[in-house]
Amino acid sequence: MRKLFIIHFLFILFPIAAMSQETKIQLTEKVSISFPEKSEVKNIQKGSSLYVVKLADGTANFNVVVQNLLEMGQTTKQIESQQLNPSFWEQIEPSLIASYGNETKVLSREIKKIGSKEVLSLVFSAVIIGMNREISSYFFIEGVNSINIVHYKRADSASVELKNNFFNSLKILD
Repeated sequence: MRKLFIIHFLFILFPIAAMSQETKIQLTEKVSISFPEKSEVKNIQKGSSLYVVKLADGTANFNVVVQNLLEMGQTTKQIESQQLNPSFWEQIEPSLIASYGNETKVLSREIKKIGSKEVLSLVFSAVIIGMNREISSYFFIEGVNSINIVHYKRADSASVELKNNFFNSLKILD
């Protein structure tokens, strides 16, 4: 009877442990992040990858888009000079939220320093498929890659701890 209890307990424990394991992804040589679960990787176009985790409970999605800007037709010199422009972040912000539609409202905007990189941190609300969603995003350029890290809050019960762990796990080496 006791062995049966232990076996039953293990069948319950292992799936829970597997679900809660973070998965570290090396996005570039210098950039890594940990997803709350194993991510699915999609090549969305030449030089661009999308990493996705949709929580099984439907409360949140975690996405990272890495785009090689050389594959988008930019040169290394263009990439470097754009970032030196004082209005760089003001120009990037509208392009990041434009795809979410006219009802998008920026709730907060901040330039953070992570490692030696400046990172645009945005929180905004958007109507997606008729539902108001809160979206948090980090955007930055590392070498020839643009990196956009996104958390979609799909329900009020979405874990703030998972979201914070996701963004806090971002590592950018100098």
